[in-house]
Amino acid sequence: MSDTHEKRCYVLVHNDVAASHDKMKVVLNSIVEIETWRTDIPNCFYIVSKKDASQLSKLIRSRIANQGRFLVSEITSNRQGWLTPESWYLINHHRLKPADKA
Repeated sequence: MSDTHEKRCYVLVHNDVAASHDKMKVVLNSIVEIETWRTDIPNCFYIVSKKDASQLSKLIRSRIANQGRFLVSEITSNRQGWLTPESWYLINHHRLKPADKA
């Protein structure tokens, strides 16, 4: 599979066998193909990348020693939920929300 050539947003959900929440942060930071990520729900991350879900899954799986369960799914326009404004910004704009200037 090839790059999608545009940034997309994905949701990653994982169990604790795959990695603790803190360990998954380390895993995501080690993947240069992930442009940024955000988390505000335990064992759930919003990921921005030009790679597709299959490629991201392979990159994550190789770093968790093929243990546990996880799901990487693209977040499309058919979505709804109760998230923070910062998470919605990332999902809608494919980048972190700029810090408010004081």
